[in-house]
Amino acid sequence: MDSTPFEFLEHAEAELMAMEHDAAATGVERREFVFRSLVAAAASTLGVRSLGAQSPQAYFDATAGLIARPARRQPPAQEPVALGNGEAPALQFMPYPEGTGALMERMVARHGVKAFARSTFTVEPWVGAAPTSPEALAFLPAHRLSALIKARKITSRQITDIYLDRLEKLNPTLNCVVTLMKESARAEADAMDRELAAGKSRGPLHGVPYGLKDLFATKNAPTSWGTGDLKDQQFDYDADIVVRLRNAGAVLLAKLSTGLFAQNDWWYGGRTNNPWNPTIGSSGSSAGPGSATAAGLVAFAIGTETQGSIVSPSIRNGISALRPTYGRVSRHGGMVLSWSQDRVGPMCRTAEDCA
Repeated sequence: MDSTPFEFLEHAEAELMAMEHDAAATGVERREFVFRSLVAAAASTLGVRSLGAQSPQAYFDATAGLIARPARRQPPAQEPVALGNGEAPALQFMPYPEGTGALMERMVARHGVKAFARSTFTVEPWVGAAPTSPEALAFLPAHRLSALIKARKITSRQITDIYLDRLEKLNPTLNCVVTLMKESARAEADAMDRELAAGKSRGPLHGVPYGLKDLFATKNAPTSWGTGDLKDQQFDYDADIVVRLRNAGAVLLAKLSTGLFAQNDWWYGGRTNNPWNPTIGSSGSSAGPGSATAAGLVAFAIGTETQGSIVSPSIRNGISALRPTYGRVSRHGGMVLSWSQDRVGPMCRTAEDCA
């Protein structure tokens, strides 16, 4: 043994104390006998008398002059804290005393239902001539595309075709598209243009094209969850986020890649790449939404986060995104990774788009 006798005694003491607090330990008398034998041998080396039948604690009392240390005190027992369903998930920093549940109760007490009223985001009208370059249009923030469409300076079908062309052209490099929905996208865009011509506007997302992470159910396209085993998986309903965006006038262009079962940026088609540096991945698991949004292949995209799946690809690809409060956005129709942490949020090129 390379340790000094003093180190051995300290180690033996620690082992004995651990043994005293081990509720599952059996044969304690035998274990104490073995330890007494060992520490007695060490004590004789140091010139300390053998313990004989004394207890281990008596031995350490006897050697107090050799190894001086303050008496150990057990921390006071704490009552377990009851956590309700309104508390934030683990791994989330919530500085408010007593947690999210207490904060919500206080807000309701002070403001009633007004505490949860949604703010209105007003799209400023477009002023001046519209860009003529397809690339310039493709990289416009979503809310500026909204202003162009509302002002009838471009049509939803025009910007939809621009994005569909870019998706087909750049996907071999980025590998971010699982299913390109050309026919349905053009039909939706045409319908939005007809409504606008008739004087009906559904709001800021009217006619704006977007992409969807491929873990949300859609009637007219497979939903693979990133695995080749389920690449033909088909649902007979649309996820709630798809329904809400359709009702708001948004045009779905493509199902975008997610890592295998919402893990990292590798899916059954390979790795999704960063548009600014295709030699590295897009990060995940909202890899496709992050890559496609940054490259100007969609006006915005919908991702999900359990533990970094919106934030990480947004950082890697240099875009803005919003990871909403847990439970704020419906997850119906989405693959469940962790029911207590999964969140749905927008991945955009500007903070205003997230609003």
